[in-house]
Amino acid sequence: MDSLPEEIWFEKLPNPFDFWRGLSPLSVASLALKTDFAAANLMHSFLENNATFGTVVRSEQPLSDEQREQIVAVLRQRRLRAASDRSLFLWGCNEISEPSLSSADLQFLENRKFSRSEICAAFGVPEEIVATTDHNKYDVMQGARLNFIENRIAPLCARLEASELATIKSFDPRAVGWFDLESLPVMQAARRARLAIAKTGFDLGVPFNHLNRVLDLGFPSLPWGNTGYLPSNYSKLGDTQ
Repeated sequence: MDSLPEEIWFEKLPNPFDFWRGLSPLSVASLALKTDFAAANLMHSFLENNATFGTVVRSEQPLSDEQREQIVAVLRQRRLRAASDRSLFLWGCNEISEPSLSSADLQFLENRKFSRSEICAAFGVPEEIVATTDHNKYDVMQGARLNFIENRIAPLCARLEASELATIKSFDPRAVGWFDLESLPVMQAARRARLAIAKTGFDLGVPFNHLNRVLDLGFPSLPWGNTGYLPSNYSKLGDTQ
């Protein structure tokens, strides 16, 4: 499908080797992606082979074609079973051994976690969101979601808004376009927390407009917002009622 030039978003990210060309996160994460893919293929082959790395048959004497076919057929039939609990009786060979997992093979799952950490770091995605960490607790995931929105999604949306400003103005000079991130539940929870902080500051006498600007509450400037108020049960020392 062909697209018009104004229908394409080109997001140029920093590139230490070529400033004008930019660098895709996929280029940074390509090695970790290939490593994780290779580890997944190893696990897939291991499980499809009935959780074994195959059987090695060693013979001191040359075997005939019929003997080799008989041995391979028996081993294949045993491998295709759900559980390898069937006894084998092979003739014409001296030794049968099954390779076991090495220490490096036993640690490849942990190595996959490191690869996924590199992938998440390259794309700016917290590990808690993609569930590749052992610390997927509710409070940790809430903070990870908020950090992802504030430090990854919001800056990206701001750049896209700036790049599309000319297109929006071409429809109507008074038109304004933006991504409504504040409607997300995690951002609404963050705003409620800021409102609680603003209430504490307002009770201390800090003007509302000042709190609105510092905490980025999103409210319009109010006519009485530049005046600080204190609770009625406070009075200046030395004053008489």
